Amino acid sequence: MAGLHSLRMAALAAILLAPAGSFAQEETPESLPDFRGRDETFGYCIGCHSMKVVGRQGMDRVRWDETLNWMTEKHSMPAPDAEMRAILLDYLAQAFPPKAPAQSGGWVSPFAPKP
Repeated sequence: MAGLHSLRMAALAAILLAPAGSFAQEETPESLPDFRGRDETFGYCIGCHSMKVVGRQGMDRVRWDETLNWMTEKHSMPAPDAEMRAILLDYLAQAFPPKAPAQSGGWVSPFAPKP
């Protein structure tokens, strides 16, 4: 039994000490939809979270704008100046628009307004 415990501990140590990139594909701007503002949006968002989180949201421009406000107010995101905010919103609204829920209870954005 001690041998099994040692083996498990060695496996856990290998996982914890492995370079982060060895388990997931590194994200780059090129992995995102190719629209104007892609590089700026990537640079602004990736410092705090994966772009996969962003891509799963699917919101319209108003909701993206509200989300930027929320992240600035609640999560200490640096507030973008007016020009950068417009670039971010243009990109996010075009690259990650609202997703239509499936007829039978499909995916719904957690940020979508409640009926």
